Formats: sequence, C-alpha cells, structure tokens
Amino acid sequence: MPLSTAAGFLLVLLVIYRSLQNQGYRESLNELVGTKASHTHAREKRVASLSSSNYEFQVVINTSDLASLQTLLSNLSLPQLINTTSVITSINTTTVCSLTGAAYQCRCEESYAWSYNNCVNHDACDDIVGDTCGCISVLPADDQYCQPNISRADPVGIDIVLDLRIPVSSVPSNFIQHFRNTLTRLSLPHTINHSLKVIGLNITTGCFPNSTGELQCECEEQFAWSCDKCHIYGACSNASNQTCGCINGLPSDGEFCEPITNVSQCSALTVRNLSFTMDLTFDSSYNNPTHSVYQNVLKTIEKQCRTHISTFKAVQSIKFRSGSTICNYTLRATSFQETEINAVKAGIFTELSENYTMFYDSPTALVFDPIQVLFGRNVTVTCGPPPVDLNFVTNWTAEWKRDNDVIRKDDLHEFSNGGATLTVLHFFSTDNGRYECTLRRGDKSAFRQRSNGEYKHKPRPLIKVSPVRRTVHCQEEKEVRLYCSVNSPFEVEVNLKGVTEGTNNITFRFPINCANSEEIITCQVKGYTDFNKNITLVLTTQASFRCKDGVFGVGNEGDMTKAPCEEDKVGEKTVVCGVDGWRVQRDDCILVALQQLLDQSEFLNNNSLPAFLKQLSDINLNTTEEVVESPANINAIVDILDNVANLNITITKTSMRDILLTTGVLTTDGSKESWNILNTDKARNSSVSGPVSTKGVSSTLLLAIETLTSRITNDSFDINTPHILLNKTTFTDNFNDEFNSSVEINVLESGGNKSITVITFASMDNVLPVRDEDNSPFNVINGRVVLVQSSGAIDNVSFTFDIFDEALGKPKCVFWNFSLFEGIGGWDDEGCESVHHLNKTVTCNCNHLTSFSILMSPYLPDDPALFLLKCITYIGVGISIASLAICLIIEAVIWRKIRKNNTSYLRHVSIVNIAVSLLIANAWFIIGAFISDADETDAACITATFFIHFFYLALFFWMLASGLLLLYRTVNVFDGGLSKNSMLAIGFTLGYGAPLVTAIITIAVTQPTEAYIQNTGCWLNWDQSKALLAFVVPVLLIVVINLMILLVVIYKMLRRRVVADATQAAERHVLVVIIRSLAVLSPFFGLTWGLGVGTMAKPNDIGTHVSFAFFNSLQGFFILVFGTLLDKKVWSEIAKMFPSSRTWTPVRTFCLIMSLFCFRTQIFCRFIFFAFILVLEHWKLIIRWIGLFLEQKSKRYSNNLEKKETKEHRLYFLIPV
Repeated sequence: MPLSTAAGFLLVLLVIYRSLQNQGYRESLNELVGTKASHTHAREKRVASLSSSNYEFQVVINTSDLASLQTLLSNLSLPQLINTTSVITSINTTTVCSLTGAAYQCRCEESYAWSYNNCVNHDACDDIVGDTCGCISVLPADDQYCQPNISRADPVGIDIVLDLRIPVSSVPSNFIQHFRNTLTRLSLPHTINHSLKVIGLNITTGCFPNSTGELQCECEEQFAWSCDKCHIYGACSNASNQTCGCINGLPSDGEFCEPITNVSQCSALTVRNLSFTMDLTFDSSYNNPTHSVYQNVLKTIEKQCRTHISTFKAVQSIKFRSGSTICNYTLRATSFQETEINAVKAGIFTELSENYTMFYDSPTALVFDPIQVLFGRNVTVTCGPPPVDLNFVTNWTAEWKRDNDVIRKDDLHEFSNGGATLTVLHFFSTDNGRYECTLRRGDKSAFRQRSNGEYKHKPRPLIKVSPVRRTVHCQEEKEVRLYCSVNSPFEVEVNLKGVTEGTNNITFRFPINCANSEEIITCQVKGYTDFNKNITLVLTTQASFRCKDGVFGVGNEGDMTKAPCEEDKVGEKTVVCGVDGWRVQRDDCILVALQQLLDQSEFLNNNSLPAFLKQLSDINLNTTEEVVESPANINAIVDILDNVANLNITITKTSMRDILLTTGVLTTDGSKESWNILNTDKARNSSVSGPVSTKGVSSTLLLAIETLTSRITNDSFDINTPHILLNKTTFTDNFNDEFNSSVEINVLESGGNKSITVITFASMDNVLPVRDEDNSPFNVINGRVVLVQSSGAIDNVSFTFDIFDEALGKPKCVFWNFSLFEGIGGWDDEGCESVHHLNKTVTCNCNHLTSFSILMSPYLPDDPALFLLKCITYIGVGISIASLAICLIIEAVIWRKIRKNNTSYLRHVSIVNIAVSLLIANAWFIIGAFISDADETDAACITATFFIHFFYLALFFWMLASGLLLLYRTVNVFDGGLSKNSMLAIGFTLGYGAPLVTAIITIAVTQPTEAYIQNTGCWLNWDQSKALLAFVVPVLLIVVINLMILLVVIYKMLRRRVVADATQAAERHVLVVIIRSLAVLSPFFGLTWGLGVGTMAKPNDIGTHVSFAFFNSLQGFFILVFGTLLDKKVWSEIAKMFPSSRTWTPVRTFCLIMSLFCFRTQIFCRFIFFAFILVLEHWKLIIRWIGLFLEQKSKRYSNNLEKKETKEHRLYFLIPV
C-alpha cells in the first residue's frame, strides 16, 4: 500500500480536529471509536526495472491473518544467505485477494499493478490509469498476479476511506450536517509535509438509527450503493434499476457508497422469499449474525443454493421469528426453477437435521377424496409421501390436526397406512377447517403437509317442491303448474320427458288425465339421485268443494294436504280444510342449521362434543326469535340435548355453559306460546328422528338437563348465564347457601364429603306445565324452579323459596315426577312438605331413602315409592333372618332322625346350606345398609359388597344344586347311579366354589379402576364397569334352569299321580297340583327373583319393585314354612319328641314360635301374623274350594284324572307337604 495505516490515522485526526475545534465538540473527539483505514488503492504510473542477473519467484499463501504475515516479512533481515551462490535480496507482497460478499476482489500492493488486459477482462474495481489498475473483481485463473509498476514519473494519487463511528448520545441529531458544512469550508489542497498533500475530501456515506432502532445508511450527492447492496439490504429511498441512495443496514464487508460513475452494472435479479421451521424455542438472539444458529443456517443456505441454483447470486436476508423457530430467508438469482427450489429445501432440511430438529413443509397440499364432500358423507385425506431424498421410508409417527387441534381416533375418524391416511366417516360442520399432517421420524425431524386453505363440506341438497300434495278437480283443471328447486350449486331434474334441465329450479305444467286417480312426480338432484322429493296429485271428479286454492287445490272440511317450508327451513306444513278455507294446522319446519345438528347428534363422541355444543349455542343465540316462535325448532333442540344426554360423556365447564345458554333460550318468555302447543300436542311428545317416546317434550328437556348435570366434572365452579345459574361445590356433613337471592338450600346430616350441584332457572315456568297428580286447572308455579343433584345420598334437604305472588292461595311444595300421566310427567308433592310460610318465603323439606331392589337393578323408582320399599325391605329381611334361625334350630334338633335314607339326607343338606347362605347374605345386607347410611370408608363398603355378592350367589347355586338333585331323583326313579358322597361333592363344589370364583374375579377386575362398588351404596357398580352383571347373569340363568326343572317335575307328577284314595279328590285336579308345586318349590328354586328382570326393564314401575321386595325379602320365611314346618317327616319326628300332645300340628307350632317374635311388635305385625295363621290352618280347605270351582269350569281335566299309578312315597319326596 502507498500509505501506511499510521498516515491514515494522522490524516483523520488532523481533519477532524481542525474542523471541529472551534465548535464545542473537543470532548466528543475523545469518544471516536472504530477508526480504521481500508480499501486504499493507488493510481500512479509505475516503472519496473529488473537486473538480468536477478531471479523472481512467485509464492501463493492462503491465510486469514494478513497483518501477521506482513509483520513477519518486515522483520526479516535481508539479504539472507541461502548458500555460497544464492542470496535472497528482497521479499515483497504483490497481491492481496479477499472475499467481498459473493465474489473476490484482488488488490495490488505498493509499486505493483494489474496489466491493462487483466483490468479490462476482469472488471477493474478502481480507475485504470496509465493502462494499469490496482484492483480487479475476480481471482485470476491463470495464476498471474500483480506485476511491478515501471511508471514512476508522475505523483501518486491515493484514495483513503475512513470509517468513523460516533455514539449518537454524545452528539446532537444534526451532527452530520455540521460535519458536512465544516468540510465545505476547508481550504484545499492542504499540505501535510513536503511529500504529502491532501487534494480532496468528500463524505460518501452517513449511517444513523431509524425509528425502529436499525441502521439506515444514506449516500451523499454523486455517490450511490451498488445494485448488489440494494438487493441484499433493501433500498429505503430513490432506488433505480441498478442503484439506490439508501439501504437498511450497514454492510459487513466494509464497503460504502461509491461514485455514481463507478457503480458497476448488474443484470436484473429475481428475489424469492422462502422459509423453514426448526423445532427450537425461539430466542431473539438468533437474529444476531454472530450467533451460532445464524451462522450455521446461513452457511447451509448458501451451500445448498450454490449446489442447486445455477444462477444464484446471494442470500439477501435471514430473519428468525417465533412459532417454534421460523427462519425467513430471501434469495437472489437471475432466475429460479421450482425443481431447484425444492432441491434447496430438501438439502437444507437434510443438512440442518443433523444438528437440529427440523420440519420439512411439503410444497404440495393434502389430497382430499372427494375434492368436495357432502354434509354427513365420508372423505379420505392422504398425507405425503415425503420426498425420497428425505430418507423417511415408512418408519414414522403420524399426527393430524384441524385448526391446530389434534384429531384423535374415534368412531368418526379412522387412520390407515401408518397414520398417513385419515378417513372421516361422517363429515359435519365441526369437521370444517385447515388440516395439517405431520409425519415424524425417529430423530424427531418431521415432514409436514397442509391443506390448501380451509376444507369445508358442501351444503346438503335441499329440494323444495310446490305443491307437496294437492287434490285436483280433473274435470275443471286440464294442467297443473308444478315447481321444483334445489339450493346452489346443485341442479334439479324431473322424471318426465320434455322438461328443461340443467338449472337449480324448474317450473313446468303437468297435464291432467282423469283416467288416473293419483299422479306422483319425482324431483331429484342431478348426480345425487338419493336426494329426491315427490309431488303427489290426487285426482277427483267430485262436484262440490268447500275449499279451493291455487296452491293447495280443492277439498272438503277435514281434508288435509301438505305445504312446503320457507327457503331456509326443512320439513313440511300440514294444511287442513276448515270452515274458512285452507289453514295451517301444524308447522314442522325446522331451520336447516338445526336439522344438520340434529343429524350430527346421532354420531357425537368425546372429541366432537365440545365444538358441537358451541355451534349449537351460537345458532340459538343468533336465531333466538326464530327458535322460540317455532314449536318444531324447540322440539328439535330438545331432541339434540336428549341425544347428548344419552352419550355418557363427561361434561366440562365450557360444554355445560353452552348447554345452559342453549336451554336458557328455550325458557325465555317468547317461548311460552310454543311450549303451550308442545305440552298439549301429544303428537309432538316423540322424537323427530327417533322412535316414539312416552315422555313429554318439556319433561324430556328437564330429564336431559338432570342427566347432563350428573356428568359434570368434579371441579367446583359457578356458571352464570342470562337465564340460568349453576353452582357446583363440595361440602362436608352439611351445606347451606343462597342462590340468585331467591332460593336457599340447606342440607343437614348428609355425612362425609359430597359435591352438590344446584341449577336455578329464572323462567322454567314457561316450559313446565302446571299439571299435577290431581290435574287441577287452578295451579300456578309461584317460585323459581331449582334442580339439585348430589354425588351421594342425602337424607334431609330443605329449600326456601321467594314466592312471586303473595296473593295466591296456600303454597304446596312439589317436585317434577317423570312417571306421572303415563310418562309425560307432572308435579307431585309426595315426600316433600311445606314447613314455613312467612314474609313472602316458603320453606320445604324433602327426604330421600334407599331400597332393597338395588340388588337387581341399577335404577331406583321415584322418591314417593322409596319409603314403602324401605319398610317392606327391612321388615321382610328381619322376618327372614328370624325364620332362618328357627329353621336351622329345627334341622339341628331332628338331624339324626332324617339321615335314614340318602334322598332325605341330601334334601336336608340342601335346605341347611340354602338357609345358612341366605341368613348370612341378609345379615351382610343389613350391615351394608348401615355402612352406606353412616358413610363409612370404601374399605368397609367393599368388604360388605364382596360378602353380599358371595353369599347371595351361594344361595342361588345351592338352589341350582337342589333343583338338579330333584331332577335326578325324578328321572332316575329307582335306586342306583351316583353315590351319596359324589352328590355331596358336586353340591359343595357347585354351591360354594362357583360363587367364590365369580366374586373373586369380579373384585379383581373392577377394583383396580375403583369401579367395583356404587357411589350411592354398598353394592356392585353398574354405570362404569357393569359389575352388577356378575350377579344378575348367574341368578337369571339359575332361575331359568330351575323353572325348566319345575316344569319337568310337574309333568312327571301328573303322569305318576295316585287316585285311589278318595280323600285326595281336591288334589286330583291338574291346576291344584301345579299351584301346590309352585308354592312349595318357588322359595327353593328362587323363581321370585325373576321379578328382577321387571325392575331393570321398567325402573319406574312401583308395582314391580314392591313385588320384588316383598317376595324376596321374605324368602327365609317361605323356606321355613314350606321347607320345614309343612314337612310331615319333620313333624313326625317332633311329635315323637313330645308324645303327650296328640293335637300337635305344624301350624300350632309355628304360632307358638311367632307369638314370641310378635309379642311386643306393632298392631300391623300382629294383624299380618293372624292372617297367616288363618291361611295356614285352613289351607287344605281353601285348596279344595279352589279345586271344586275349577273342576266345575273345566270338566275335561277331571276326565283324565285316573291314568297311571306311581308309588306314594315318591310323590311325597317331590312335593313334601
């Protein structure tokens, strides 16, 4: 270089000091930083003279530390002796080549220059003076470098570029203008010394922060940025096709604005903006060019672009932003090919995935088949496959999203092809959205593909015809104007020749032929023939009509026809002919949006439910007036909520809020007239889309809300909507709170931790009719309607209501009884009573009880029947326990006397084990009831449930063993066959082994998931695990088997009857034998437990529950009576023990025993006791009377009485009475 770095610094200090010393910036001069000299080049004529005796060697050195190399060379002591004949006289640096941007620049050192040819052929980057230049814009390929400059006659001109960096905070905002003005006042040329003179001084570039804090670098007059810098950093002002005066940034290569005349020409470039995603947590420091992420990404992009893009020029910019970490980068090239771009993307993904988790975004969109799907139809979406050069193969994990929500497999969404194919079996509105598929391989890098925008279903074709049905007077009308239409973009067609097609509506005239009685014209959607609708024309020749209309036709009073709905509705209107002509009798038109939701409600699941409920509430809120004024719309919404309630899905707070918003719309004052129609129209008390229901619409709505409330999550929260308030909270032992300033609830002595949910309706009186059990027309709902549910049993709850109208009569506390009026529902006051009526408030108390029928049914009847069931249950079980104890005592007393033959012995073994099993089972049942009432720990309840389950099963399996023994002895009349020990082994294995295995398996399978017992009592769970089936199924199977055995026994008895004794005339009747057999064997065969089927099939039938509780709670008593007290062999042995009593009878003995039990009981018990005494004392007379009565009515039975004979002792074995 012609001037050292020191001279450059000296020149800077002299100029700055002399120009600013008188302007008050002396202290600011001390803060100058980053001062340097660069890009100095010479324009001079050089002369070179080489002695012919000298040799010159050219050496190329690759180094990144030029300063150290130059220091090393300057410190060498020359000449250097090599050997006796060779001496190094000088070492000079001739050429320095460095990378600037995307290309090299090669500059000559002092006293060296490029030849003219090199300057011309390789784009000189400084002036060509004297046929030489000091800089070219390329690295020569022929290894020719700068040569000595032999022209030394003229003075050397030197350009020095100074980079001055001054902190903005230390100078005023107009500092550059001051600096510019000062330089213009300098007197030039300025002599520094005898050999150094400054002949010119210009500002080329000024950089300063803009409003966003980033640098903007502006050029002075007659200077400009090259087009490369304009493209790379972006022009901020006066940009031309090749230059600009301002760029958004400071070039990192040290280049600044150049004279406009020196700006190199460049061809027009194309810019391409691209991006990729890295699975990194975003950090703003990534945008720092010195950060490792920035540098790695930049090197990778440049490498892949140079490899795959033939006309690549430069990476214009790189910027990272959040969203994981998204890298936006801009490329410049003469042209781009899509294949080149895809290759660059794949290359960047492959290289960066070695160090980072990467996402490759597919350039193509997801493929949907069909391209457009109809509402409710199926669609298949295919993802990928990824490009081969990404090395995905098929070893990936697939994830699908819709609007950033993960799509999970359920009964509506299926995955195949390793998850790369998604099938939506029924595509609904909740499936609309932007789809995204991610295939992630083992190193977590992923292939990602998105849909081309939002994928939405086509609207369902809605055909409208007019008229729907019309009666035509064929003698007066020769043709009828008909109309068919379908919503866009579909087209409609008619099954008639000559009718114009290809549009979405058709109007034509249909000729009438009186030879036919009816004409049916079908309108269908073109390409979708399953969407069609008929026009029915009824032809008549009747002379006179009361009703005539151009649309509905003719008719007489009472005739009905159909009319189409409005444009945005589906369904039909029923029109009837009356005194005043045709009028609409019934409007079944439903909003299209509601009909679609009603159809979708049949296919809901846990994944689609939240979005579905949100859409339902939005539609109701946006079309409130149309909804509440239409009974059909209300009925459709109730059916939707009923379908949701039947899903058995946990309801979140958000979903429950949408449900309450929807329900609130239905309870507004504007809906009152529609509800009056629904509550009086029996035809509407059924589901639009399902089978006929016995519930009223209002009752169905309330039951759906109750069911959904019971499925709310366990969190405590409040939901406040304009018409409904919900509060869910947890309490211990007791609870008291006030709701909406109009209802107060007080729960006393509930026991343990429980949650309670209270829903207060502001205007539910608009929905529920005032009908009660007495069907009084004078009742009025005079307070808020409150729905209360608890996680456990509550024995005592109190409600305090603010009444609306104090002037009304005496208030009555009621609850909604769903079983009244044949299932339609109504208000009932059983179980609730009014306690206080003071200061416009009424306080009500209600009780809730348990039932014995819980053993066979997971359901309980409504509250009014619970008290009766509880009385029957506990009284009956108490009598059974006492009776079974007496039975076992009697068996123990006479045990040795009855072991004389195998038949009698085995029979009494069965009776004893049946009695023991039932006695222990009843005892555990009582224990379990007390545990439930006391709210003991789950461990105690689980123990009670296990033993109840085991011993009741043991009871039934011993009943089965007894039935099989009876069948065996009935079929095998003569001795022989199985031995006594074999029969005992079979009986005990069947009686205790099978129940034990069943009980253990049940608790082992269900208890790990805490689904073994119910939440409301100590018995097998039904709602979650269906563990109750482990009891119900064996019991019902045994009942069926024993019933079949009983039929076989009765058949055998009828064939073996003995008719010789005339005193047995009453027993000769077939029906008498059957009745006596059923009475004796039913307690031992458990036939009355078959009533349990009725309790499950009709859970609200009080009669079935009462019958089940009565017969089965007294089973122990019946076993004592028919198994022991009425057994002649037993009493013959007892008579031998008491020989003094000749009038000893089973009945008197039973009376003696029961008198002790009933000595201190209530009158009711005594009455029942004496009634039993009368029946037992005169039972033979009663049977004879029944036999004579039936014999008179059916003579044909008595003609077949005397047929075959059998041994009398066999008869006594079968029916021991």
